[in-house]
This record gives sequence, C-alpha cells and structure tokens, in this order.
Amino acid sequence: GTLVPYGNTEPDEVREGFERQIASLVAAGVDAITIETMIDLAEAKLAVRAARNVSVSIPVMATMTFDVLPRGAYTIMGNDVETTASVLLDEGANVVGSNCGNGTESVLTIAREFRRVTDAPLLFQPNAGLPRIEAGLTVFDETPEQMAARASEFADLGVAVLGGCCGTTPEHIRALRSALS
Repeated sequence: GTLVPYGNTEPDEVREGFERQIASLVAAGVDAITIETMIDLAEAKLAVRAARNVSVSIPVMATMTFDVLPRGAYTIMGNDVETTASVLLDEGANVVGSNCGNGTESVLTIAREFRRVTDAPLLFQPNAGLPRIEAGLTVFDETPEQMAARASEFADLGVAVLGGCCGTTPEHIRALRSALS
C-alpha cells in the first residue's frame, strides 16, 4: 500500500481534529489562528479549511517550512512556493509565509519567492540560524544583531508580520522591533 501524510487517518478525520482545536481557541477568545511549521500542503489546506469552517471572520495565518534548493524553495513533500501561496489563500488564509527550518538569509530568499507570486500579506519567522549540538546542547548562532541587520529587507518586501522561530529569544524580537521602528 501507499502511505499518505495522515497514515491510516482519513483527511476528513484530520480536518475534524483541527476544527475541534480551533473551535476551542476561538471560544477562548484568540485574536487569530496561526497554522505553522507545516510541510505538506494537503495537511495545511485541511487546517485552513477547518479554521474557515469554525469562523469566517477570524484572521488565519498559514506558514510552511521550506528548503531552499537551486530550483527554488520547496517543502520536503515537494510543495513549491507559488502553489502553496495560491492554495492556502484560495482556502481562506489571510496571511501566508514560512517559518522554521532556516536562518534569516534563507528565509529572505523564500520571502522574495512569495512576494514574486502574491500581493497577499506575508509572515516570516526565521530560526536564529541552523542548530548545532555543542556539549550536548542545541545551539543557534545567529545573534539578535545579525537578524535585525536584515529586518529592513523584509520590510522592503512589504512583509506584514516578522518574528522568530527556533533559537530566537526575546532579545531577537526586541532587536527586530528596534530595527523596524
């Protein structure tokens, strides 16, 4: 047989699981739904659809994790930026973009690809570089200053939301905010 991203779980069951989670969040009064770190467009599409089934008015942000390859940025499931943006926006996402898996330089490359294919609001959350293990600890080498030095390039692309993912600290976010103010 063929294994699909859901294993033996049917897509409707996955969507219903997302709906239960999202309904709880909406009932608790969240301001927005962020669907992030997705690697499979089919699953991300189900999550966005679930959010829209729960609420047509709550802002929905959907981001996926990409690898930057010579032929462009792709998820490990083979989803390209153009298709990803189109599908997620068509499903009802208000904001699309990428998070995790890359430091600032690679996420800027991904951001440029997104901006080439859509005028929609964009969200990006780079890691503080790529992780490495040192003395049994996970270490990220990109400093707040290094990340902040590239913030204006995201702003020049019209990125609506800029944050940080793995390895970022409150100092990284403060540095980004300071660089953009």
